[in-house]
Amino acid sequence: MTLIHQLLAFLKRDYLLAGSSRLMFVWQVMSVTFAAPMLYYLGRLIQPATSPHLAAFGGDYFAFVILGVATFGFLTAVMGAAAGTLRQEQLIGTLEPLLVAPVSYLTLALGGTLWTTLVAGGQALIYVLLAARVFGADFGHGALGPTAVALVLSTGIYAALGVMAAAFVLVFKHADPLTTVFAAFSSLLGGVFYPTTVLPPALHSLAQLVPLTYTLRAIRLAVLEGYSFAALWQELLILGLFAGLLIPLAGLIFRWAINNAKRAGTLGAY
Repeated sequence: MTLIHQLLAFLKRDYLLAGSSRLMFVWQVMSVTFAAPMLYYLGRLIQPATSPHLAAFGGDYFAFVILGVATFGFLTAVMGAAAGTLRQEQLIGTLEPLLVAPVSYLTLALGGTLWTTLVAGGQALIYVLLAARVFGADFGHGALGPTAVALVLSTGIYAALGVMAAAFVLVFKHADPLTTVFAAFSSLLGGVFYPTTVLPPALHSLAQLVPLTYTLRAIRLAVLEGYSFAALWQELLILGLFAGLLIPLAGLIFRWAINNAKRAGTLGAY
């Protein structure tokens, strides 16, 4: 089987599993339709003149926060996908057959998280469409090139963090606490609901260590202000450095975790 056929097989399996719980899928859509109006009415309380921190992003709090929430939701779903899938395979007893199947670890990682990534991407898209079509958010300045590059790099970064969390699950046979903690820190420091410039100096310095800080700044400036690659080179370079460090590191850690479990004879344990 080619890589495409293997990924499609994973996608079909997860689609069928998701189809057995249609209520959950409906709730995922409804959660977006409930959240978008709340953010819109919250945004009506905040005027550009009273929030100089928003000036760099065009002054519209609703457009600012909807991009933050949509991007953060997508990336946290990507980050949690690998560990969640691996834990599920542990509990139903299918992890060991998967890991000894004649497919690469990369294929397993991509295939096991593909459905979650697509659903999360769909939710993010619904956020943006609702904001633009129903509530009049102005995304007309959008520079698609820098936005796409920032998303691709950030997806790689958060997927790598998710693979590290999956290694934790494999070694300790326990539900993953790491992605929840990192998501909480990212939400606080990364500027999901407010610009990082409002943070006190100590937290603002810590925010520079969080990839989400650069992701949201790049996406917001590209979408809301039309910034080009030349204007966003620093943010994209830092995201590239994060990706270049974390992606190979995640591969090494996950391979070590699998080999450790094989030596201990605990690959199928949960």
